[in-house]
Amino acid sequence: MRFTPGRLLAPALFLATGLLVVTGGAAGQPAKDKEPGKEKKDKDKGPKGGPEKGAKELRKAFDGITEIAQTAPAGKDAARLLEHAKAFYRAALTAHPDDPRRAGELALAVNDAVRGLEHLRRSSFQPVAGVPEPPLDRDGPPAPKDGPKGKGAPPPPKDGPKGRDNAPAERGPWSPSLDALTALQDQLAGTDAPPKGAGRDFFETAKSAYRQARTAYETGDYRKAAELARAADAWLRVNEHLARAEWDGAGGPPAAPEPKGKGAPPLPPIKD
Repeated sequence: MRFTPGRLLAPALFLATGLLVVTGGAAGQPAKDKEPGKEKKDKDKGPKGGPEKGAKELRKAFDGITEIAQTAPAGKDAARLLEHAKAFYRAALTAHPDDPRRAGELALAVNDAVRGLEHLRRSSFQPVAGVPEPPLDRDGPPAPKDGPKGKGAPPPPKDGPKGRDNAPAERGPWSPSLDALTALQDQLAGTDAPPKGAGRDFFETAKSAYRQARTAYETGDYRKAAELARAADAWLRVNEHLARAEWDGAGGPPAAPEPKGKGAPPLPPIKD
C-alpha cells in the first residue's frame, strides 16, 4: 500500500484541532464567583487589631474595675484613682467602635490603673506563718536575709537617672525590689509631671508610692517595697495611654442600662 503525505497530515491536523479546543475551553472558562455572602462575611471580620480587639480590651477593663472594686485599697488616693479609671472606661465605651484607637488606649489606661491598685493592695498583705518565700533561682538555695557575706542589702538607688551604676552584683531577697526601684527611679527622673487633672493625680500618687517603697526597702520589707514600686510603675504608664488617647478629662455619662427585651433563652432541659 502506498502512503502519501496527505494521508498522514489529515489525522495530525485533526489531533491538533482537538487539543486547541480542549485548551481553549479550560483557559477560557470564567473564574468561579465567590459564594453569596462570603465577601460581606470577610469584610465584617475587620482589620487585625480593630474593633474585635478593642472589645476584648474593654471586657478586660470592665472585669478589672469590677474585681478591684470589691476589695479596693483603703485611702483617698486609691479611691480617686479608681474613680478616674471608671471615667476612662466610660469614655472608652463611648468611643467604641467608631474610634477604636482612642477606645483601645483608654481601655489600656484602665488596665494599668487597676494593675497599680492591685499591687497597692498586695503591698499590705502579711506573710503566712510557716510558708517561707521561694528562692530567687529555681535550683538555688534561699539567699541569706542579712545580705551578701553578712554585710546587709545594698542601699536603694540614689536620686536621679541611673542611680545604681556601681551596685554590687550579689543577688538576694532584696533584688526584685531593688531592680523595681531602680527602674522606677530612672522613669521618674525622665518624666514631667502633667499640669493638672487625672494625669497629675496618677503622677503624684506614683511618686508617693515610690517614697513609701524606699522606706519599706530600708526597713527590710522587700516584698512590700517591690509591690509599691510596681504600683507606681503601672500608674506612670497610665499617662502614656492618656496622651495617645488625647484625654481631655471628659469621661461621659454612665452607660444607660440595656433595654428590656424578651430576656435570655431558657436553659436546656436536664437529662436524666
